[in-house]
Amino acid sequence: MTEATSALEALERRIGRVDMRQVAAWRRMTPVQRLDMAFQAYQFALETVRLTEQARAGKLTDEEFVWRVTRRMQGDQKLGREYDGHGATK
Repeated sequence: MTEATSALEALERRIGRVDMRQVAAWRRMTPVQRLDMAFQAYQFALETVRLTEQARAGKLTDEEFVWRVTRRMQGDQKLGREYDGHGATK
């Protein structure tokens, strides 16, 4: 098994089988349409994370709320942890 085959199999396990009809639809789109679709998906994900963090966290400072959302969107729970909330790093 080549490295490329292994990587493709790992991706397929992560996201499921690719529907070639969907791939064909994406190929018919202009770059601007694909970018707009990606932007809309990102905005949906961001709003979903904001709502779930708001419901889950309760009362937070605005800054801590923003960091929690940022960490989830970036997939890095350590992100911003060195920040002390007053413009300096710890």
